Amino acid sequence: MTRQKAREPERRMGIYKQLDEVPNRDRLASYAERYDGWDVWADFHASRSNEFDSTGYERTFTKTERSWKAHMRKRERHHALARPDDVETWCADLAASRTLRTVYSQYWVRLEEFYTWLQFHAEHPHRYHPVWVAAATSETAGRIWETKLGECDTRTGGEGNA
Repeated sequence: MTRQKAREPERRMGIYKQLDEVPNRDRLASYAERYDGWDVWADFHASRSNEFDSTGYERTFTKTERSWKAHMRKRERHHALARPDDVETWCADLAASRTLRTVYSQYWVRLEEFYTWLQFHAEHPHRYHPVWVAAATSETAGRIWETKLGECDTRTGGEGNA
């Protein structure tokens, strides 16, 4: 019997379900100096380069990188050290001009992959997943999570603006 992933983002998270629960010493912001000048996305890209079996995968990878890094620069934070509200505002900005299905398939999926990758590498102190926390606690990110699971309103097919 195969195990299915939990449908609720909270059940995929570790002990921390909200940013308020994370001790200050474990919050990503406390590592800002360590990440200064480090292009972590480039490391992530290098680890995935053998998976670029289609131009579509590489295109979504590059599109997400550009969009996410620009968003985080505006918020004056390193792209690997997001807070859930960074994820929510990025999602809301994207959803203002795209369908939720497009935001999920062209952007969200790569950002979720990035933060999952960070959690599984010992050199990164990622004890919580800001994308999953945003999905569990924020409106637009939550709607994108529902789109991911195919639980969106069948009348709209998961499409619509935030």
